[in-house]
Amino acid sequence: MSHSHGPGQATIRIADAKTAPPFYKTVAEYLRDTKKSGVKLRQGVFNGKRVEYFKEAVATRDDAVKIMNDLGMHGFILRVNRGDPIAGKGSPRGLQPNPQQELKEDGYYMWVWEGSQVKLYLGALLLVIGVLAAVLFPLWPETLRLGVWYLSVGVLGLLGVFFGIAIVRLILYIITIIVLPRGIWIFPNLFEDVGVIESFIPFWAWDEPKKKSKPAAAEPAPAAAPASTEGAATTSD
Repeated sequence: MSHSHGPGQATIRIADAKTAPPFYKTVAEYLRDTKKSGVKLRQGVFNGKRVEYFKEAVATRDDAVKIMNDLGMHGFILRVNRGDPIAGKGSPRGLQPNPQQELKEDGYYMWVWEGSQVKLYLGALLLVIGVLAAVLFPLWPETLRLGVWYLSVGVLGLLGVFFGIAIVRLILYIITIIVLPRGIWIFPNLFEDVGVIESFIPFWAWDEPKKKSKPAAAEPAPAAAPASTEGAATTSD
């Protein structure tokens, strides 16, 4: 695969990442996983196609520099120049290949390798199966259709109970915040990022006031050093 942009510009050939050693595929999968690697992925447009790119941030170690260079050599990444947003502020930026492909600490790198597509294919297959199953629902056996009906009623009932709890806890909080010094929340962890059981523990709690951050106290100025009397001359009449 090669990229050539404009007259007089060198053609950049990209190797096929599928033929790379397994070690580099493992490294690339790790870097593409933002939760594990911490590498922030950004959205860009390259040759009219939306792509992901990142800014190099691990060039402080010799081994990291070598691995990044090898990833480019094997066709996993491509060093690019970042242009202006293509459709105004907040839209993806246009990307162009950089003629100098060696690693730079402040450079931007586009992912050429898109990673394993197994999950994408499985998701598409499950979507097709789900659509076909819904279309053929009238042909299902009576027992299956009855089971789906009971299941849907149960799900709707759980949603109704959840929204009912949310409304009741809000009404109770408004009443208690008027009558009492502080409001009371039923199931205070209901909307917190916790497990299902932890969402309903404890049953109630006082509304905790937000803590205001206090500005750091100014450091006292250092005491002035006493004036030196060495070499001072005094005169008397």
